[in-house]
Amino acid sequence: MAGISKLSAERYGAMFAQLTDKSWVFGVIVATVFLVITLCLSYSIIYYVPLYQPTTEPAMAIMTTLKPLMFVFPLITAGLTFAASFRVVKSYLNNKTTALK
Repeated sequence: MAGISKLSAERYGAMFAQLTDKSWVFGVIVATVFLVITLCLSYSIIYYVPLYQPTTEPAMAIMTTLKPLMFVFPLITAGLTFAASFRVVKSYLNNKTTALK
């Protein structure tokens, strides 16, 4: 199962690299979307999770189980934002140097 997801990740990474090689603006849009998702997830964790007090027993069990996962998703999207931004800057600089020649 891990091989299938790794293969998909490599395929999507190659498609993203190909699209940003053609137009770095696409990469800026994707990086901006990941940044907004990261900020929204972080905001929800900081402000809404401490205020949420479940009253029923099943809700408490679900929240106790999911609480550690809430901190993983912003880290994943922050990593994707960093990777996309790095690729965009690299693509922009490559396009800029080829335009000067």
